[in-house]
Amino acid sequence: MSEFSDIFRGLIQEKDINVYSMVQYCNTDRSTMYKYISGKRKLKDLSLFKKIAEYMRLSPLEYQDFLQAYHISNIGEYTYYCRQNVENFILGFPENLSPPKPPKESYGPLPDYTPDTPCLPLHTQVEVNNYIYWMIHLESNIPHGHLGMLLQPDHGFLFHLLSSIKPIQAPMRIDHIFCLNNSEQMTESKKIRFLCYMETIMPLFFAGLDYHPHYFYDDINAHFYNLNTFPYLLLTSTCALMCSSDFKRGIIYHDKQFLSFLWRSYEDIRTNTSPLFHIVNSVLEECDVLGNMGWGATPSYAIQAEPCLIPYITPAILDRAVPDQIPDRAALITNVRKYIEESLERIPDPNMHTYHTRQGILRFLETGFLQEIPADIYSPFTMEERLQMLGSMTKYSLAGIHRMLKGPLENLPLNLHLSFNAYNGYLLFSNHIGQNIYLIIEESGMLSAFMDYVSNLDENYICTPEETTLYIQQLINKYRNAPLSSEDTYFHRFR
Repeated sequence: MSEFSDIFRGLIQEKDINVYSMVQYCNTDRSTMYKYISGKRKLKDLSLFKKIAEYMRLSPLEYQDFLQAYHISNIGEYTYYCRQNVENFILGFPENLSPPKPPKESYGPLPDYTPDTPCLPLHTQVEVNNYIYWMIHLESNIPHGHLGMLLQPDHGFLFHLLSSIKPIQAPMRIDHIFCLNNSEQMTESKKIRFLCYMETIMPLFFAGLDYHPHYFYDDINAHFYNLNTFPYLLLTSTCALMCSSDFKRGIIYHDKQFLSFLWRSYEDIRTNTSPLFHIVNSVLEECDVLGNMGWGATPSYAIQAEPCLIPYITPAILDRAVPDQIPDRAALITNVRKYIEESLERIPDPNMHTYHTRQGILRFLETGFLQEIPADIYSPFTMEERLQMLGSMTKYSLAGIHRMLKGPLENLPLNLHLSFNAYNGYLLFSNHIGQNIYLIIEESGMLSAFMDYVSNLDENYICTPEETTLYIQQLINKYRNAPLSSEDTYFHRFR
């Protein structure tokens, strides 16, 4: 028995379906059909599933429920919802980033921040939030401030507060230790827990903070959400806050000896954790790290709005685009050229799969910029160079290396690049102040989830090589023959 067979049997009864007639319509045999209905055999043939659904004349809602049960029966509940969660994370990735405003709720007047007593009990969530607010406020105004957190990324007030800090005012380091479940786990609402955490902590990277997440494995519920009195800890240079996992009770400590002891304990714990990401934010490190991630050794996937055009930047184009006044220009060009050459060598590999959108191509044609290259180190590519790079790409798009996205992924955010293989992967995006941030994923469960999604894209989400190549060639012809007008840009003319 399975959810799929339960739904299948229920639809047959509800609609008074003649199974023998359905068997004939689907061109299969009766015994096999009854095994599908009873749950003794999995239905793995999607075309047969569609024939069955067509015969039963399902409403759109009935079809979606039936299709969901079909997928769950074949790939498992966790994998199905994990792919859904990854897709929602990708499509919901912020496009136009603006720093959030500091939270104005859930905290009250300025507390007595320097009491005479070495510790002070906090009896309500408002009191706890008060001290969180002022701890962070004071630490963010100390040169080289340091915030240590041992807690789950599940308190909206705290993370909203952190993401609202302006880096110019608060160049403090934030170390954050939290727990990842040592087994696959979904919430009651079918959310994958680590993706919920990702959504919570990403605004800290968008804000340009010096944020360093670390993780360890354990049973989250047993470690934090049980009868432990005060499992959460926040540390600054002046005080420590220990509080309950619901932030409703806590104790604030000011004693210097005890604070020093807690910091030493915290650092001991941190040495036994692992970094969630390796963070890359310089071009030279980018070329070095990304060039050594094993692309092509196993199937590799890149999914992004803009086309993967770096391999088609010729030495002549690179030399013209990088201004003479760029610091260390010779070293920069040498490293970038090496990276481009290595990228071009990998492109013909059948293990390489890159996906992009129509909107991404149009954006490149209008602006002459690629988000993968920081805009402050080169001038925009000329129209002739843009068309040349796209023309070089068509050779490989026809071979199926580069393909356009359609369906839901046609609306892929312009601010997100994803690249993954079996061993490595990264997210690339721009933060609030326009810096490119590469988050090299270190944690295996997160890497597996993203890799599973990109390597199992629905064919209904991907244009054929012929469709992709034809579209690009048509755009090249239009842009080559149409003069650019300030009132009528290419982007709006051909979108």
